[in-house]
Amino acid sequence: MANTMKLVVLLAVVIVCGGSTVSAEELFMVGGSEGWAVPSEADFYHRWASDKIFQVGDILRFRYKHDSVLMVSREDYEKCYTADPILVYIGRNTHYKLNRSGYYYFISGELEHCEQGQKLAIQVTSSDMNASPPPPEDPPLKPVFHCADSEDPLLCYSEFRASKYDEY
Repeated sequence: MANTMKLVVLLAVVIVCGGSTVSAEELFMVGGSEGWAVPSEADFYHRWASDKIFQVGDILRFRYKHDSVLMVSREDYEKCYTADPILVYIGRNTHYKLNRSGYYYFISGELEHCEQGQKLAIQVTSSDMNASPPPPEDPPLKPVFHCADSEDPLLCYSEFRASKYDEY
């Protein structure tokens, strides 16, 4: 009787979930033990990301000192252009939740650091096979300001969100 009840409950869960798999978010420590710093080799962050699968809902954790993390367009990533970021994070510990499929581009806020390879480009896939297509790469943006877990204005950052796609 107990086994029959377990089977009924399992079947109900499968029906409610529509047979889809439920994936838990994964936390990625950018750069591993090196963190977010000027790398010893220019392709360090490319190699770090190359064996990982990033999915919507995953979280990137940037650990750094005396630096910043900028989310930028592909063009700004390629040129290490720091003057027009989409998002700016300052402090020592930044968490960014990957909230849409597509490409993401991050660079150091220090031009020289970016030029030495402190930049990360990743592709994020949807964990839901029935998900809608990703939004345009550069949607209209609106400014949003945050102070992460602190009243200290030095730990505040501003970001620009693109409507519903950047809510987290």
